[in-house]
Amino acid sequence: MQNLHVSIIGAGLGGLCLAQGLARAGIDFDVYERDARTDSRVQGYRLRIDATGQAALAHCLPPDLYALFQQSCSTHDHPGAMLDAQLRPLPQRASATWRLDDADTPPDRSAHRQTLREILLAGLEGRVHFGHGCAGMDDSGPRLEDIRARPGTLVVAADGVHSALRRQHLPLAVPEDSGTVTIFGMAPAGSLASGGLPPALRDGAGVVFGAGYALVLDAMKLAALPALARRLAPACTLTAVPGYQYWAIIGERRAVLGADDAAISASQRDDTATGARWQQAAQRLLAPVHPALAAMAAAGDPRGIALKTVYQAPPLPRWTQAGLTFLGDAVHAMSPAGGLGANTALADAQSLATRLAQVCKGLPLGQALQDYEVDLRARGDRAVQQSAEAAARVTGRG
Repeated sequence: MQNLHVSIIGAGLGGLCLAQGLARAGIDFDVYERDARTDSRVQGYRLRIDATGQAALAHCLPPDLYALFQQSCSTHDHPGAMLDAQLRPLPQRASATWRLDDADTPPDRSAHRQTLREILLAGLEGRVHFGHGCAGMDDSGPRLEDIRARPGTLVVAADGVHSALRRQHLPLAVPEDSGTVTIFGMAPAGSLASGGLPPALRDGAGVVFGAGYALVLDAMKLAALPALARRLAPACTLTAVPGYQYWAIIGERRAVLGADDAAISASQRDDTATGARWQQAAQRLLAPVHPALAAMAAAGDPRGIALKTVYQAPPLPRWTQAGLTFLGDAVHAMSPAGGLGANTALADAQSLATRLAQVCKGLPLGQALQDYEVDLRARGDRAVQQSAEAAARVTGRG
């Protein structure tokens, strides 16, 4: 099929990974993103990239960019401590999806989200269009803001949990508010090194389980990223990122927010504009566990602290709109407790890129999309369920 063109709606990790895979396969594409820039809003910091996500990146990225990804990550010699609210060992609360020992799989890597996004954008100049969201789609193609889509394009909805295309064409797949939230931020490197914490937490890696919530910690030890990019992939420019202490609290809304719960419940939206409020909520929650943890939450810039409502997708129904398929959180939003969200989106990208490459070798497009959607449905539904089980363990309900 010589004239295959793909319009990817959303320049998140999954959409950009797909774009890289299509570029390697010689398939024409454009990416349309509603945000004006990659840093228009606080989207997160550390991402745990597991063996599945690494395999997808290795498939879709050119070898030099994949090597850059590997060496740009932070790694640990051990998986980190699992502790209760009295900071005593509590290994039985670990999620089944967390890698805790030396299994015969690649070790998980801790990627800085913005760095990974910069790597995924490398080489796509002129093909990624920021400031152009998608309001919907009809038989003539996607309706883009201030720009016209190419006629006859295959549309891939990779536009996240609030996807306009899913809302229009898959109304039965709208994700539900799970009743949990996550607050995340970053603090200066070494924030926990001298706070009198148990040795297992002094390097800032591990999980502390409280009543209805868990605190995830990861000390991000990063290379000199601009110099690393110049050495491994000169065509890619990386922003310098000092090492930092990542922290995230995930749990039941009332347990995490306390008195702020009513205001968030009433708004029924994510709120990333009031970082100081979430910083204070984190301090109140962590102070009874250990003053060093509360001090860590207080040490970061409140403008970089955000709260997100956690959504959970239902089992994925079928859709009938021709020339449209889906990827990532648009159809399988899930709790971050299992660490599977980004990895599942990357796996979606690998799966779809592989099947579209087969179209260029003669496989009918309809068959390729059908095969992809069978894989997407089975893998996505399984990841959502595993993430729900992990969230239950984190909050003490499982």
